[in-house]
Amino acid sequence: MTSPASFKDIALATAHEAGKLLARGAQMKVNASTDDDVKMQADVDSETLVRERLKSTGLPIIGEELGGDATLFDRDELYWVVDPLDGTYNYLRGQPCTCVSLGLMRGQEPVLGVIYNFTADKTYLGIVGEGTYINGKRHTPAWVSDIKDACIMTGFPALADKSAPAMAIFMGQVSRYKKIRMIGSAALALAYVGEGVADTYYESGTNLWDVAAGLAIIKAAGGHYRLVPSGKRPLNYDLWASAKEEWTR
Repeated sequence: MTSPASFKDIALATAHEAGKLLARGAQMKVNASTDDDVKMQADVDSETLVRERLKSTGLPIIGEELGGDATLFDRDELYWVVDPLDGTYNYLRGQPCTCVSLGLMRGQEPVLGVIYNFTADKTYLGIVGEGTYINGKRHTPAWVSDIKDACIMTGFPALADKSAPAMAIFMGQVSRYKKIRMIGSAALALAYVGEGVADTYYESGTNLWDVAAGLAIIKAAGGHYRLVPSGKRPLNYDLWASAKEEWTR
């Protein structure tokens, strides 16, 4: 059986190639814009590049723009879950919190993740069972030990319920933390947790391609996560990912 770690080099090379495309200023054309989301040609171009590069692995791919087989999540086989431009609105506006996110999963389990923050030329790699690396160097996160000192990252995806009752529940969940941060990229926020500059990520109604790579990085670093199907559409979840298992409840 092929080891998931054997896909590390192609994942890193692919993420960097997609990042170079985006850093050069790929197609800035807006293909669609709704009240709370935007889709760009850069999303499509970067995913097309990623799929072409990963074709040699022979593994199926699920991506944000070009889809995939959602039943892979419930099967015991390797597959890629990719979001080659996470933080599209940030990218459109020239904000720095955007990245390429490539995850390798086996069924419901993340096994390898690469997140490339091309605006900072910073690469996060997580191999479950081996460890987490930043720019090629082994990294151990310095998470805090008490929730009263902790930082939670969060966000509001397009499918999030932003009604007053939902916001009240949300505030009850995040107000346990010392600080709350929102950067507009679920993948990069999860990378921050894996790095240890934050301690928890929470989001309601996020998609698997937004978080697969980050979950691998956090799990490889010794953290924990909980995915609960949202019921809104396939591969959409409520997610807690954290330094401590008790903080995912």
